Amino acid sequence: MHHDDVPDRDDDLARLFTELPRTAPLEAGEAARLAVRLRREGFFQSPRRLVRRTLQAAAALVIFTLGAFAGSQYARRNSLEEMLARKQLSVADRVLLLQRAGSAYVRAAQSYADATAHVDSNAVEVASRVLLGAAHAVARSSLDAGLSERLTTAMQPAGAPVSPTRKPIIWF
Repeated sequence: MHHDDVPDRDDDLARLFTELPRTAPLEAGEAARLAVRLRREGFFQSPRRLVRRTLQAAAALVIFTLGAFAGSQYARRNSLEEMLARKQLSVADRVLLLQRAGSAYVRAAQSYADATAHVDSNAVEVASRVLLGAAHAVARSSLDAGLSERLTTAMQPAGAPVSPTRKPIIWF
């Protein structure tokens, strides 16, 4: 048999499909069962249900947006930079700010130490200057509550006299 002698199956299938009826009679109740099944699968939604779902989605979006905005405002308002810029802080807030800034410095220094295997002279200089600045601020404002004097006394050789008229200086 030659290739040209084989009937073209695609043409036969197309002809058979065109001969099929476009409608078929339904059994009693079959249309109702089909509609129930389609509704259950979500093809037919009542307009009220569609409106309710749209409103729920819009409400969720509004709540999420407001929450994100409020959270960012709270975070910005309570950031170290914002608190440092404010002039109207209570004494308790200033103590908290001092503690937070010191803790941030210690975490940053530890993070740097953990991240590098070699000593960088720039990092050493920055760390030294920050500590020196903090020490000067403490000494200027008498925040040390006598700690400088006690440290100076403790660091003096045994039996060395401490001058009562001169305030000790600690160099960092």
